[in-house]
Amino acid sequence: MDLFQIELMKLKRQRIWILVLIVPILGAFLGSFNYTSSLDILSKSGINEWYQLWNQVTFFYGLFLFPILSGLYAIFLCRADHLTGGWKQLFSLPVKRGGIFLSKLFLLVLLLLITQMMHLVFFRIAGSLIGLQEHMNINFFLKATINGWIAIFPVAAFQLILAIKTKSFMFSLSLNVLCTFFSLVMMILNLEQYYPWTLPSIAMASPTETGLTHSLSYFYILVFILSFMLYIWGNKTINKSGEFM
Repeated sequence: MDLFQIELMKLKRQRIWILVLIVPILGAFLGSFNYTSSLDILSKSGINEWYQLWNQVTFFYGLFLFPILSGLYAIFLCRADHLTGGWKQLFSLPVKRGGIFLSKLFLLVLLLLITQMMHLVFFRIAGSLIGLQEHMNINFFLKATINGWIAIFPVAAFQLILAIKTKSFMFSLSLNVLCTFFSLVMMILNLEQYYPWTLPSIAMASPTETGLTHSLSYFYILVFILSFMLYIWGNKTINKSGEFM
């Protein structure tokens, strides 16, 4: 049995699928509620209805729920290891310790991808229930969904490192929530293009909103550099086995 299968088995016992479904549903509900509440104003803008709904949904989901969820996933990926002595068992396996971090990181980004797909599905359902009649540009929404997933990589890697280094569930969660809400400060300062926690929301912005002010290439390069640096840090962290024994 490989490391990924081991991590998957540990995760199945924690019913994490509930978060995979509930958070996208919550984002769709909050966004739809805000959309219908402001329909009189939004209907006069002349903007495609699907873009208007997407703006409302991604404000809650992309800026707040998705970054916080990445931290929750990371916590659950390491929770069993901290509580049941799982680190000792993992470190006793004939594998490189960097492989342990990589397997956890791979599963984390896979969970986030599934969540993004669920977000798109529930957004589509919400639009149908509201009764949107205009054409839906599915190509844009697919690209925006994938870009939002890619944008979360640095945040996810950082949250995984934090979850590995600390046994405190509340500390990891509180720090993630604090960093997430600090996004509002960065937006006021016009620095959101450089702050990892705001990148998912920016990457998913509709053509009618202010998204990436730099080129898409800049976005990918920034995410890659941050992710690579955090990956190296994560490998060094997992190799300091004395912290978890």
